[in-house]
Amino acid sequence: MIDLKEYREYWESVANRIPVITSCMGVTVDDEMGHRLQEIAMDTATLFWIVPNAQARKGAGVDAYQEDNTCVVFVMTKYDRQRRSAVEALERVQPVMEALKQLLMDDMAGGCPALAGLDVGTLSTIPETGFYNDFAGWSLGFTLRSE
Repeated sequence: MIDLKEYREYWESVANRIPVITSCMGVTVDDEMGHRLQEIAMDTATLFWIVPNAQARKGAGVDAYQEDNTCVVFVMTKYDRQRRSAVEALERVQPVMEALKQLLMDDMAGGCPALAGLDVGTLSTIPETGFYNDFAGWSLGFTLRSE
């Protein structure tokens, strides 16, 4: 498993380096995320990171034990569905997600310990609309390898 404190601190640092992101929240389950979403102000960008799960790599022996950690982060905005479409909300936060991905790549290239096992081939960006009715944005999924 990855070091959860290091992972949390990494995402907090990302949120601090992208001025448009107004808050960063770690969540564990859908119910917790739904509750935390109620606290978000309208038309702000929020970074959510989900606690990763870990699975042993297939074929790894005891001497070479590694795990693949499935990670997902979201950049979401709360929007008024009467005044804005989901596509408009996606357009507003797409540059934020692109900035986040660029930071991820830069930090990995710079030797960031939290990203030492990042498998860039697993990066997947997916639009999310109708999320808890009032949210739209992007999710970014990826795999981090750990020993």
